[in-house]
Amino acid sequence: MTDKHFNFWVSYLKFISLFFAAMGVMWAVVGSFDPFGIYDSYFAQAFWGMDILPNDAKIATQFILGPFGATSAGYFILQYFIAKHAYAKRELWAYNAIMVAFFFWFILDSVMCIYHKGYFNILIANVTSLIAMLPIVFTRKYFV
Repeated sequence: MTDKHFNFWVSYLKFISLFFAAMGVMWAVVGSFDPFGIYDSYFAQAFWGMDILPNDAKIATQFILGPFGATSAGYFILQYFIAKHAYAKRELWAYNAIMVAFFFWFILDSVMCIYHKGYFNILIANVTSLIAMLPIVFTRKYFV
């Protein structure tokens, strides 16, 4: 039964890696974090006190999401291959690599959000990312 649970979490990690890689491509191509404008609305309210982004901010955001989305897509493709090969073989370095990279991002991103008073990002992106990274929590026992 334990192999069944481990294999489930490896599959989950591979799926979530591909999902976030696809999201990175979407961010780069569309130039927005979500097609419904929810994130942009919170962004505009937090930094400009408006319901929509000023045109200059929208253009700058669309630009920065190109390299950011590409970087995210590349990272999550790498994570997918680590999960598929080394993580699935229970190689400790693979667990450590994914765990350290994720929590380094999570802590730095959260601190920067707090510093800039972008609290909405912690709720929208960071908390949901914790859910996405459940395999890290539930598979630790397989790597000791």
